[in-house]
Amino acid sequence: MEVLHFVLLSFVLLISVSNGMASGRYKRAPFCKTRIDLAFVIDSSRSISINDFQKQIQFVNDIVDFLDVGSDKTRVAAVSFSNYLFPQFGFNDYTTKKDVLTAINGIKHSKGGATRTYLALEHTHEHIFAPGNGERPDVVDVVVILTDGVTNPGSYDRFSGSQGKKQTQIEAARIKDRGAYIFAIGVGRGVNADELNGISSDPDERFTIQVTGFSELDSDKVKQMLLKRACVEIETTPAPTPPPTTTPDNKNPECGKLLADIFFVLDQSSSLRTEGNFNKTLNFVTEVIDYLHVSPTETQVGALKFSNNPEIQFHLTDYTDKQDVATAVSRIKWKGGNTYLDKALRMLRTEGLNKAYGSREDVPQIAVIITDGVSTNPYATRLELKQLHSLNYILFAIGVGPNRNPAELARIANDPANVFEVESLDGLQAIRESLVTRICAKGVKETKNP
Repeated sequence: MEVLHFVLLSFVLLISVSNGMASGRYKRAPFCKTRIDLAFVIDSSRSISINDFQKQIQFVNDIVDFLDVGSDKTRVAAVSFSNYLFPQFGFNDYTTKKDVLTAINGIKHSKGGATRTYLALEHTHEHIFAPGNGERPDVVDVVVILTDGVTNPGSYDRFSGSQGKKQTQIEAARIKDRGAYIFAIGVGRGVNADELNGISSDPDERFTIQVTGFSELDSDKVKQMLLKRACVEIETTPAPTPPPTTTPDNKNPECGKLLADIFFVLDQSSSLRTEGNFNKTLNFVTEVIDYLHVSPTETQVGALKFSNNPEIQFHLTDYTDKQDVATAVSRIKWKGGNTYLDKALRMLRTEGLNKAYGSREDVPQIAVIITDGVSTNPYATRLELKQLHSLNYILFAIGVGPNRNPAELARIANDPANVFEVESLDGLQAIRESLVTRICAKGVKETKNP
């Protein structure tokens, strides 16, 4: 079957070349009948000339033109990047080949002065392949990344060059860990083979492609190579095993008995750097909520975010169903700013866990505070904490990243066991079940012994 596909591809490419000579454009029939969810990650940094960028776009156009595109066939998405992230379109945006090709041809050359590859890969994992955005669990996920250089954060975030390169590998690993394949195409002499091989799936000789220049992308050899590997060989290459899923209530059966009012206090300061990083916090919160039984007679959930000023996102009584709460969390937007934790704690006391806004008597009042840095006004924060502790609120403190302050985290929590520290936002997953176990123990204990 692979040989037949290969012969058919060669024949289709030959016909395309003949048509191209006659008409100036290729007229293609679909070659790839394999149903895939295909995401293109396209470098648009200024090291690529305008002419070369157009050759890159034409290459993407040509590859898609060989696919059988449709809502129940192959779906296509794209993102471009340079100094910033530029989302283009997702799997749900276009359902016909014509519309997809039009969208590809509309991708602009940003000419950015940096190559923040990790941002595009993070977006691919967090948004393009996120549940509900058109990715299908029964279809193979494929990513094709094109770049003419190495990761270079420039002066656009706090990453050094080596840290940026490491972050690119981390984000690529997250995509592969979910069971997706990554093809890395490096163009020109500025690329680094080790970085490309680290980004791509294994084996490198199958998933890494290097060419000398953008003109070479127009060769039938390169197109044939990618199409054959993506449409034929991928079917015989074992995919990475995705992380196992857990059944929350089996992990923590006592959570079904939990009676509590829980408020999440979320740091959205500028030190998070990107909305994608903030979304990792949101994903963590929704996964914690998934362990709870949300209803007016069991657990009530509210949330606020803070930076320069705090903002209530929803009160305890706004949503009475777990799915509605999770949806509300997913809609919270990142803003940036300073870390005025004191203002957030004041709002938690006066408007969050407050009887006037739905909190209940004789029910444990629990706050989960997630922050990646030290409070902008530590003195005011201490005063607010003193009031919260006097009200017997149960406070959990989660410090994330290298700028967390262990001393302040210890002051926030009224029990040393309620302090959690992780090295990065990705590390939140490692403490999820421990946090839930602690929350459930506090709630059940307080409910049984008021």
